[in-house]
Amino acid sequence: MNNIFKILSVFAIFVGIAACTSTPTVEPETPRDYATQYATDLAAIDSYINTHYLTFDADYNVTFDTLLPSSGHSSIRTDTAFQLKDTTVIEDGIDYKVYFIKFREGTEKRPTQVDSIHIAYKGIKLLKSAPFDQAVTPIWFRLQEVITGWSHIIPNFKTGTYTPGTGGNPTTFNNYGAGVMFLPSGLAYYNGSAGSILPYSPIIFAFKLHELRYRDHDADGVLSKDERKLDPSVSALIRWKENPGGNLLKKDNTGAVVTDVAFFDSDSDGVPNMFDIDDDGDRVMTRVEIKNPSGGLYLYNLIPDCSGSTTNPNRVRKHINPACQ
Repeated sequence: MNNIFKILSVFAIFVGIAACTSTPTVEPETPRDYATQYATDLAAIDSYINTHYLTFDADYNVTFDTLLPSSGHSSIRTDTAFQLKDTTVIEDGIDYKVYFIKFREGTEKRPTQVDSIHIAYKGIKLLKSAPFDQAVTPIWFRLQEVITGWSHIIPNFKTGTYTPGTGGNPTTFNNYGAGVMFLPSGLAYYNGSAGSILPYSPIIFAFKLHELRYRDHDADGVLSKDERKLDPSVSALIRWKENPGGNLLKKDNTGAVVTDVAFFDSDSDGVPNMFDIDDDGDRVMTRVEIKNPSGGLYLYNLIPDCSGSTTNPNRVRKHINPACQ
């Protein structure tokens, strides 16, 4: 059973594990103060990074071990074979510092937080360097349905290329994104548990991003990734969880964190465009409005404005302008 899939709520985690595995599950504890727990988690992660090393092979299969004077290795923090990076993730009022390693970014498509990914991974207990879950052969996940740490880190990577297997030979993957993320419990299971992972456990994931599917939640012909709202003061897309709203991945140009961004709801009917089959509220379905002359659907970048123009990058596309009908 792949534990990472049992995420969205403590209840879902508890029920999923109880139904799918005989491993004893610890019931969720009363939630601790997020800031206090984050400080504890960050100290544990920093200590681990300073006292452990990692090795990886040509296929980016990763192994962790304790750093000893006789090991002949450098710590994760100081190893020059890769660069330890960190980024800030704003969640539950906490500015989480998240360490990650980008062995390779990938060459093809980049997922957003609402897409499906085809990924191989290994989940590792921080204090024991022991795997608790893994998929050597890539499997599919919806990023909205896994721990939030994944939805913030995986979009920093791209997919690669692959050659379908024939004659009994396996599919081969190349140029895929590969990395490691070190997650505090607030971006993982927090006061819940999953299999052998206890509440308030920081965890590590090594992963290889092979492929993705861009999703269209409302089947209106516009991919969900293209139904996000842009803020002109920030060179980043809005950070999503279930909906295209909330905080931003980055601070604005003055250094201030933008924490209150409206949903991209172009007709103000209370339904974000990602879930709205009529984005401009003109009673003509979006899927009808974006039909091209041949009867198919325009690609998002080719959807014209009311005049039929497709050249202005700042144009109001016809499916979000009720004046077009």
